[in-house]
Amino acid sequence: GLLLLLLCCWSVANGQQQQRREGLMQQQQSCRTQHLSAQQPYETIRSEGGTIELSTRQDNDELDCAGVEFMRETVEKDCLALQRFSNVPEIRYVIEGEGLLGVVFPGCPETFRRSPFGEEGECRRRRGRREGQGQGEREEEEEERGRGREEEYSRDERERRREESSQKIRRVRRGDVVAIYAGVAYWWYNDGDRPLRTVAIADASNHQNQLDKRYRPFFLAGSPATRERSERAGEGERYGGNVLAGFDANMLAEALGVRRQVVTDIQENNRESGLIVRVNEPRRPGPGGRGAPLFSNTVAEDSEEEEREGINPGGLHQFYCNMRLRHNADRPDDADIFVRDGGRLNTVNRFKLHALSHLNLAAERGVLHPGAMFAPSWVACHAILYATRGNARIQVVENRERRVFDGRVQEGQFLVIPQFYAAMKRAGDQGFEWITFTTCHSPIRSSFTGRNSVLKAMPEEVVMNAYNISRKKAHELRWNREHDFLILPPRGEQRESE
Repeated sequence: GLLLLLLCCWSVANGQQQQRREGLMQQQQSCRTQHLSAQQPYETIRSEGGTIELSTRQDNDELDCAGVEFMRETVEKDCLALQRFSNVPEIRYVIEGEGLLGVVFPGCPETFRRSPFGEEGECRRRRGRREGQGQGEREEEEEERGRGREEEYSRDERERRREESSQKIRRVRRGDVVAIYAGVAYWWYNDGDRPLRTVAIADASNHQNQLDKRYRPFFLAGSPATRERSERAGEGERYGGNVLAGFDANMLAEALGVRRQVVTDIQENNRESGLIVRVNEPRRPGPGGRGAPLFSNTVAEDSEEEEREGINPGGLHQFYCNMRLRHNADRPDDADIFVRDGGRLNTVNRFKLHALSHLNLAAERGVLHPGAMFAPSWVACHAILYATRGNARIQVVENRERRVFDGRVQEGQFLVIPQFYAAMKRAGDQGFEWITFTTCHSPIRSSFTGRNSVLKAMPEEVVMNAYNISRKKAHELRWNREHDFLILPPRGEQRESE
């Protein structure tokens, strides 16, 4: 019996190792791409209140190499991107606008509440308490009856407050990098004056994904939206749909404790508005007719968003409930590299946003002035670059001294740079700004030039003999950029002619 158990365990372990080897071989084969290309998302999902644009692994060899899928989402003013969760972790960047983000962690308390009472009701309650204090002992019986009414009133109050509570709602703004866990439900709402636009990668090869290696969003509301592909525009395929619509209506009504008609309403959803819907009443009714903005009392402002990092006295439960999920990458004062005439680089890794350590993802926000360069370098993970403004000439070289990309990346395009492929950039006349998502939480970058150059760290004799050059040339190669670090200011005689 023991021998049989050991054989079974060995068989299972061997099978798992074989699956990992096959997966690794499949990924290695998928990275044998001959050429890279700057591209736009090729698939568009249209809804009433915005669009979701996608490029998937199935139809893109470069994304398949990186094991990710690329998304660009637009939520129009006063519109709600419906609640969803997915099988893979995501990292997002807000490229325009501002809005609200709700993320629901299982088991975390609903600590944010809106007052269910109007100002008049609050004043009446306070005034009644002051008058009651002046009555004295002569109205003890009245107080007893009042306490009974107060208990009943408190029960009603608790019931109403339960309806008005929610988990934390975070405000997101342009420049925010946002971490989203696999299996965690979230939603967006645009309460700003302009469209809320985000770009993201979904890491389909992440260890949190135990399904097939593709991005699968599970929407908790909405109706299937129109799906269009760039090469077959208007083909009419449908995307998404309400997960709750798949359950038996009677069983679901019993599980939710509601009438069957309520379940029918949420399942049939006759609005046909897709996956991003327009909010019918963007402001709550209130005094004066105008009312307060939606979620006005439940949003975590900046002072409240400074959640604690690390394990706290509340234990692991409170650690997840209070985890910070966003970090602004557009702040010059938070730049890791700042060059007066060259630009800056803001890195958002697990040290700045601890949630990324669980996702094994990170981001880099770069800004280059016109004519400035980003030094030739390589990163120890896949990188997906998205141009947010301007353009740049980018060159990418693989291990066989072959240039797999040499071209311009324009605003709105993305480029996949596989792990360890060396790349360099030169900004165009309008400068260049970008966000890069990496498939590791602490990307380590090695450079050919500058203060931390790998050549400068080698003995001069090694450089001389490796390149068959003189000592003088080796010295220049190692030291001519000793005061620069990754971002290289333009030199007048070396500016690229257009």
